[in-house]
Amino acid sequence: MKTNKAILTLLLGSLLTACSSTPPATPAADVELIPYADVCCTQLSQLPFIKLAANETLDFSLNSDTDAAAFQDGNSYFSAFEFADRSAIVTVSISSFMADGKVFAPKMVSLDEHFHPVDSTTLDQFDIKTSDAFTQTQYSADFKIDARKTPYFVIYTPEDYLGKEITVDHPAKVRAKEMGEAMPMVTDPHYVHANSGKVSVKVKTISFQAAKRKVSLPVATQEEEPLNMPAAQKDPVVTEVQPETVSFYYSAIQKAVADNNIPKALSLLDEAKALGVEGAQQAFVEAINMTRSE
Repeated sequence: MKTNKAILTLLLGSLLTACSSTPPATPAADVELIPYADVCCTQLSQLPFIKLAANETLDFSLNSDTDAAAFQDGNSYFSAFEFADRSAIVTVSISSFMADGKVFAPKMVSLDEHFHPVDSTTLDQFDIKTSDAFTQTQYSADFKIDARKTPYFVIYTPEDYLGKEITVDHPAKVRAKEMGEAMPMVTDPHYVHANSGKVSVKVKTISFQAAKRKVSLPVATQEEEPLNMPAAQKDPVVTEVQPETVSFYYSAIQKAVADNNIPKALSLLDEAKALGVEGAQQAFVEAINMTRSE
């Protein structure tokens, strides 16, 4: 867990509005990590998925009143969703609002029909949109997804995001730049990444599919796998390993070795070999050699 506690003692900036004289926001409280005893789920298949309409907008809060799960990169409050059966290609727009000196820094992970992670986002894929007369300052991003390949997705925040501080341009500055006016004497607001916040998800179906996707295996018949970590296939059927899966195992093995968690790295290596991920052994050896040379 990589939480910069020193940053959390700084005073945070004001809530962004269209008025440059907005009073300062109260400082955000120290970010408290979610204890393992408070999590509801340790398997991706256990997450309570919300079935979406073909076109829908949901505004919700993530906090101590919502479910938390033990993801590979830390415990987090989350929301999990399932696309409509008719949806094929969809756009998912995610907004996370900055208020009271804090913001929920989102990560989205797309899952296949067996709840295996296929793709995930990084924070640098989100733009920072400053407030105007209609909305608050926010992290915002749009993603195009093939719901036939990844019918599920989950939004949460990794623990290594928590406690990091960002500074955004004051709305008065933004307007002055756009209008070519002199810069006003205002203080840019600061926000800390927290484990709670307000989020909006908008789903729009671009194209539809006629046939329903195959039904996922019942949870009771699937082998339990750690959250955000694909389980090894046991069927003798040879399937093509997706590039995203290869990338996932490479990075997960390297991270486990860097964290000096060799048992976890070896477990990941075994799973990667079972899935037919080429180069996993080499990735493990290179990661070990790199730590020895440091």
